[in-house]
Amino acid sequence: MKKKVVTISLIAIFSIVLWIAVAQSDVYITTIEVPVKFTDLPKNYAVGSTSVDNVYLQVKGKGWELTKLSLGGDNEFNISVHRRTGKYKSDLSNFIDVNPWLAESFQVLEIAPAQIEYEIERIGSKRVSVVQNLKFDFKPGFGLASKVMINPETVEISGPTNLLQGIDAIKTEFREFTDISDNVKLDLPLEVPNGITLPKTECSLEFEVQKIVDKTFESILIETRNVPSNKELILYPAKINVVLRGGINKLGRLTNDSIKVYVDFWTALKENGKTIEPIVEFPQFTTLTITQPKKLEYIIKQY
Repeated sequence: MKKKVVTISLIAIFSIVLWIAVAQSDVYITTIEVPVKFTDLPKNYAVGSTSVDNVYLQVKGKGWELTKLSLGGDNEFNISVHRRTGKYKSDLSNFIDVNPWLAESFQVLEIAPAQIEYEIERIGSKRVSVVQNLKFDFKPGFGLASKVMINPETVEISGPTNLLQGIDAIKTEFREFTDISDNVKLDLPLEVPNGITLPKTECSLEFEVQKIVDKTFESILIETRNVPSNKELILYPAKINVVLRGGINKLGRLTNDSIKVYVDFWTALKENGKTIEPIVEFPQFTTLTITQPKKLEYIIKQY
């Protein structure tokens, strides 16, 4: 009984293989999509623009050839520019002969689009900034306590001059951080626009994350600025208290000297009332939450 089952199975497998072989020898028609590749470019020139990046080919061929074509997945439709520069408009059917994988095995029935427009430009270079493309979500009670450091901060990019004109910066790959409570340090790929080349397509990125707290700085002396020699600007009170919010380690290193508070004479002169709000300059990555008092009384004396 067991022998009979094995025999029947082998006959069935052989029949299926034979049927596939016969079927694959028949002729079929299919449509494939392949990317466009420009060849025979002049030295120091590149493709500045093209009307299409991919073409659709309706091809006729034997089943086994079409199967091999579908499984290959790495075919490209080559377009030879014959080392010419400038703008061109060509029929894609003219390039079938420079695609041996296509010309030798298949009959091309249709190409869509039928034509392609392209421009061959001289390659230039320029230095642009690298900018972050990040989204932060901190753990409750934590926040950003430093500048996001990117290395390198700038990169030299190369490509057709027409493309370079529209690029002022290169972004990092988008990355979202959630529930952060620790410092972050990692390498990130750069988003490279089509047609542009970079010597290095990765950057390092780091920033500090700290527990966010408030700290009070008391009795900060208020400066008076731009006071003419024959006048005097008298403030009441002459000192104020300031509350900053920021990373616990960062605030711990700050003193009263880290904060500048001042009133400009000419601003006080323009005020209609008898009070003025002082200007507070405080370190980056901290937030001013309270100034006490918020407004000052003042008198302008003349000598």
